[in-house]
Amino acid sequence: MLLSTDDSLDTPETVSTLRVEKVKGSHLFKIMGYSLQRNIERGKFLESATFSVAGYDWSITYYPNGNLKALDDYTSLFIYLKTEAQLVKAQPSFTFLDQDGNPLSEKRTTDVFNFSSVEKRTSDYGFLSFVKRSTFESVLKDDCLLIRCTVTVFKDFPVEVEPAFPLRVPPPDVHQLSLLLEAGYGADVIFEVNGVTFNAHKCILALKSQVFRAQFFGPLKEKSDTIIKIEDMDAQVFKSLLHFIYSQTIPEFEEINGSEKKHNMAQHLLVAADRYDLERLKIICQNILYNSIDRSNVVGLLSLAEMHNCIHLKTACLKFLACPEILGDLVATKELKMLS
Repeated sequence: MLLSTDDSLDTPETVSTLRVEKVKGSHLFKIMGYSLQRNIERGKFLESATFSVAGYDWSITYYPNGNLKALDDYTSLFIYLKTEAQLVKAQPSFTFLDQDGNPLSEKRTTDVFNFSSVEKRTSDYGFLSFVKRSTFESVLKDDCLLIRCTVTVFKDFPVEVEPAFPLRVPPPDVHQLSLLLEAGYGADVIFEVNGVTFNAHKCILALKSQVFRAQFFGPLKEKSDTIIKIEDMDAQVFKSLLHFIYSQTIPEFEEINGSEKKHNMAQHLLVAADRYDLERLKIICQNILYNSIDRSNVVGLLSLAEMHNCIHLKTACLKFLACPEILGDLVATKELKMLS
């Protein structure tokens, strides 16, 4: 759908995004000479070294004879948040291993637990009755017990406000000047673009474009009254450029049949708008190009946006490329080289 280029001042719908990422890390707590530790009194624990996951410090606390609230013959196992933090969302799991790395017992939770070392929330999570000692102590090798704790932390990133399309198009500030262009009354400059001539008015062009102002009235202004030749632009594009300067509209787009032709015209007109410093026209072209972003043109549009300082169009292209499936397709093609 082609975005409207009318004069409405309505604010477009805005978009905000809350991004959540999972960061997973593991720690292996190795207890050598396990039999010498197993007889410590009930409620006493062995603690691992501090390890870090997702920027937070943690430790494992293991009760060989269980926490005071544990069932008889059961061990207790917890993970403890050591970093001072208001709220950390995490999902822990625990596995007992023998010295060869073979699992002896494992427990995990499907719930995300809220850790906190402040206020009245809890800073640890685990199992009061993790596993019976009798189920694993007889099969330990070399009197060694390994406890692996895996922590998945869910990190919330700040809400991002994304540039909303369509961008707000400033209202036109001239009226009826297009009639003057069509009639050619008082024209004082002639442009020749690939064999096609256009009559125009220096004052109007200078009023709307700093580039034309410098060309006609600046220190390096044209010294003669000869025809100004423009070699590197299509005549239809220059005609649309002139029409926009006089009327602040581009009805030519409505007359183009086919979305591909409209897309190509918008690209060429954006380049021309940047060349002659016509910011409003650049915004209109960005809105049109935004609606046609797809796998076949996103790399080219990203390059175009980068070259001509179109921040919003560049952001839209990068967001489109952020899809793993699309990026994967581009990796298999030579187009990806254009992104480097």
